[in-house]
Amino acid sequence: MTNRLRILNDRGIALYRDYLDALRAGSERKPPLELLDDPWCSARVPLDVTLEAKSFPSKLAAGKYLDEVLRLLPQSQIERQVGLWSWLTLFYFDEVCPVNRYGRRVTGPHYRYILDTDFRRFHRHLLLGPWTAYRLHGDNAALLLYGPLHQTNRFFIELTARQALFTNRGVIDAATHLYYDPKTGRARRGAGSPERKPGTLMRFIDVVQQLDLTHDLFSMKGPEVAALLPEEFTPWRQKAKEQRSFLRKLFKRDR
Repeated sequence: MTNRLRILNDRGIALYRDYLDALRAGSERKPPLELLDDPWCSARVPLDVTLEAKSFPSKLAAGKYLDEVLRLLPQSQIERQVGLWSWLTLFYFDEVCPVNRYGRRVTGPHYRYILDTDFRRFHRHLLLGPWTAYRLHGDNAALLLYGPLHQTNRFFIELTARQALFTNRGVIDAATHLYYDPKTGRARRGAGSPERKPGTLMRFIDVVQQLDLTHDLFSMKGPEVAALLPEEFTPWRQKAKEQRSFLRKLFKRDR
């Protein structure tokens, strides 16, 4: 199997789609990795980009790695390159669609593997989403990108669905500060409740969208955005403060 990045053409994408359909119908076929370097199904990219066949401990790790290896390619051109992102998910198919404990692969909608350029599904692609989030926010994307590559957490779903929030570095920094627990590598318990409980994610979205009408949030840093939030967010601010204090003490003790 090639480690050099290529792009699936229309024929390759169609055959990949057929494979995904077969999996959903109960097939146990192996991934059609031969498409990756078949000249009838794929094409070379202008630059020589080599990929490592590896496992990723999280979506954050995947986003960081892809940001590194794709950096030489023109970002504006590859962002919506369906063939490139489809090739990548096939190359990393064991990561984006792993075999479960019953020996089966459970697939999701096609747009998770074959890039759909419709804005409602664009960022739900399992590799483009983490790449975009990391490229925009670096390690501050931790809240959006915790968990295994084949799963998508609620913070990612809700915040990427609102482009003005997702692309705002200060907003994402504030959300990560409030809701991400670096000790567990996950969101704080209860923060992602689908109900609009005080101080939780959905209330954060409501409040920030209102603040955006009266403040220039794009010019603000995360702590400045967090400082604008009302009293209901105080418990989450306190948890974040306690966490930072704990980590500082731990760091000093280990020096």
